[in-house]
Amino acid sequence: MSSAVKCVSQRIRVLMVFALLLSLVITGCDAPSSSQSTGDVRAPRDLAEHTKEFTKEVIKVTDGVWVAVGYGLANSIMLEGDDGLVIIDTMETIEEAEAVKQAFRQISQKPIVAIIYTHNHADHIFGAKGFAESEDVDVYAHETTSYYIDRVVNVIRPIIRVRSARMFGSHLEGEALENAGIGPHLGIGPGSTLDVLRPTKTFSSSMAVTIAGIDVELVHAPGETNDQLFVWLPKQKVLMPGDNVYKAFPNLYTIRGTSYRDVIAWAKSIDKMRKLRPAFLVPSHTRPVIGEALIDRTLTDYRDAIQFVHDQTVYWMNRGLTPDEIVEKVKLPEHLLASPFLDEFYGQVNWSVRSVFSGYLGWFDGNPSSLNPLPPVQKARHMAELAGGEKGLYQQALKAYEQQQYQWALELTDYLRVLAVQSVAVDSIRQQSLSALGEAESNPNARHYYLTQANELAEGFEAGLTIPTKKSMVHGLPLDGIFQSMSVNLNIEAAGDLQRVINFTFPDVDQQYSLSLRVGVLEVEPYLQPNADITVTLPSTLWKEMAAKTTNPLVAFASGEIDIEGSKLDLIKFLGLVASPDSE
Repeated sequence: MSSAVKCVSQRIRVLMVFALLLSLVITGCDAPSSSQSTGDVRAPRDLAEHTKEFTKEVIKVTDGVWVAVGYGLANSIMLEGDDGLVIIDTMETIEEAEAVKQAFRQISQKPIVAIIYTHNHADHIFGAKGFAESEDVDVYAHETTSYYIDRVVNVIRPIIRVRSARMFGSHLEGEALENAGIGPHLGIGPGSTLDVLRPTKTFSSSMAVTIAGIDVELVHAPGETNDQLFVWLPKQKVLMPGDNVYKAFPNLYTIRGTSYRDVIAWAKSIDKMRKLRPAFLVPSHTRPVIGEALIDRTLTDYRDAIQFVHDQTVYWMNRGLTPDEIVEKVKLPEHLLASPFLDEFYGQVNWSVRSVFSGYLGWFDGNPSSLNPLPPVQKARHMAELAGGEKGLYQQALKAYEQQQYQWALELTDYLRVLAVQSVAVDSIRQQSLSALGEAESNPNARHYYLTQANELAEGFEAGLTIPTKKSMVHGLPLDGIFQSMSVNLNIEAAGDLQRVINFTFPDVDQQYSLSLRVGVLEVEPYLQPNADITVTLPSTLWKEMAAKTTNPLVAFASGEIDIEGSKLDLIKFLGLVASPDSE
């Protein structure tokens, strides 16, 4: 055991005695943690070495093609044509886009005449206005990209905001935030600005176009996202694969949360790329690859790894194994493990196995004991009984920590916390176990999640990704997403048996919505209901600003722009019943 672990163990034992004397362990007093934060953790050697992949520079790939690496989570690519420039992917913030644009301007002063989005993710689109020199610039994307952009306002936004902050390490610094796996960091923060230009040129399957004298082919290639496309320059044999290929095992499942990603469609999209026999590969994350043979090997290994995980998961799934059992079976073969493009710096094989299983069969693992499992409190009580009581369970958690069985220690503290045994000592075991797991972890997503949760426990805060947005972007959001999110935020305990019908009219866009509150359910319809209790008329832009918190609701109500027929007090109370968690 290391001296650091011994020292922490001794401190924990002292805390335990003190806690027992005050009956804290058994009564679960909410004592503050005395543990250190994770600012002094070290990065594993392989992860630190991977940071070199994101050395900040603009790389010339071939004549007329440059890529900016290391300026943000994603790359931005510049194509120079006869009389203009084309930008492929625009970074995650306007500030980062402007920094890249300044670097590109050292190469060419030609006007930016077009932007191409490879897909809808924030790190590829929200810096667009930092590049655009006019609102008239052509923006190319798949026909579904606008739909996915609009889903920034969706029913699971609050939890995605929290989990994204943990996954990307938004609250970490120093070696705790060594890199983000596919880029140096996610640049979205309190001081950044996000905005978007909507696609103006879209397609379904493929599009061939000449821009500034450059022959460009855009091909729909679903994979990491459903709207993913790749960009092919046939004359130069340059391929831009978007996020379907980067120098890390693919994120077939992301721990921030996502619907099922069709991994076979992903592999087939890479097959389309292989057939082109590119001489230059310029991913939207990590550095370019040059040489037809090397690129062919890289693409083949990448798609083979995806298919291998899929096929072997289904193989064992069809033989009755559960996800926990399958992850012990599915390991990449040696020749794929040897590929530098398949190191698990972003996705992980075991996460991917679980995703494929649930994508086909859903949550039930096939074990009958999983059909109606004991509630967490009952299970925790039984675990405590097996350990000789809550004190015995605590001692087992401490023993696991001292033996450096950090995962087991972490799981045992789950039971102690369910039992409300949340003393200083229990929190110390949990926080130090999270820190130890995070420090040893080479996958940045897992590493950041462990370390952020350790900091949350030590410092008493909840993670959350701050996403400042300009009003112009907010005004482009769909009303439907805002209203649909209200139904899933209904606080049924506070609402009780309240029943209300509220109509909303937005004259500026000629749209109407109704909210019908029945016991436990809020029904949303895109039309007005007769005999409403309250009718609200206001500009759609103001309603969107209120929903996005760019305008204070109290200021909005005092502005004179909102007409209310019915009780204003009842309306305010109702809106409080459907406030999102990050508004509370």
